[in-house]
Amino acid sequence: MPQPNRQSSPKLRRHGVRATDLNKFLNALRALDRTVVEISMKIYKVPRRDRAAMLEYQRLLHDKVRERLVAISVAE
Repeated sequence: MPQPNRQSSPKLRRHGVRATDLNKFLNALRALDRTVVEISMKIYKVPRRDRAAMLEYQRLLHDKVRERLVAISVAE
């Protein structure tokens, strides 16, 4: 999985936010959401053949959210 740029931009530092802190937060959010998705798939008895696709969609969603949040935080 490609990692976003780890360098803090001057705009992030000006607001007291470090890129590593943002990455830690987004990684924790992704892990929590994946757990919720996996539990939901078991509760709703999603067939095994469909679980991989759902996890892929979840990963893509988080990648897009990460891109957008990083872009917004750098633009501020």
